[in-house]
Amino acid sequence: MKIKISTASPDALNRDTLILGFFSDERPPRGYCGLVDWRLNGMISTEIARGRVSGDFLEKLLYAFPKRIRISRLLLLGLGAISELTYDRLYNAGYEIARTVSGIQADDLALPIPAAGRGRGLLKLSGMAEALITGLFDGFSCKPEELPSLRLEIPATADNTDEIRAGLDLFRQRVGAAGCEILPLEDKDDGRVPGKIAL
Repeated sequence: MKIKISTASPDALNRDTLILGFFSDERPPRGYCGLVDWRLNGMISTEIARGRVSGDFLEKLLYAFPKRIRISRLLLLGLGAISELTYDRLYNAGYEIARTVSGIQADDLALPIPAAGRGRGLLKLSGMAEALITGLFDGFSCKPEELPSLRLEIPATADNTDEIRAGLDLFRQRVGAAGCEILPLEDKDDGRVPGKIAL
């Protein structure tokens, strides 16, 4: 498994599957999900308004080839109310994401940390990242042969990248994930990727 943190906007993503967590008590969606919704001319907000999705915990909706962004699939995952967001809930969401992407045979993913930088104040972003990625990793425990080919990009704002990286370091310490790599941020000046850090 290779994990990369990036500051890519929805327009710049070039992944097979984008996974967005959204909340039942946020109308319209905010954060990275809100940016994608705006880029898709309110497609997600429209689905919420029509009652096709509610944001209930672990509710899923998959779109193929959404126009205006360069991804093949958009997977929406309900996380319940943002006021009820916990590390356990993020872990369980990560676990369910792993089962879902395994089922649709997706291995090139973009997964922003839901509510990054705007949590309830009780959750640290590093802990949120650790919980979500640990759940994702554990979700592949039934199919560990799929992990080596998994490529995961975590899009984030520049002011959140250090905390997310700290969460990935906590993930590494907790699971000792042999065969996983955390790639450093790309150099914005010349586009080169510095040497990778093995786990």
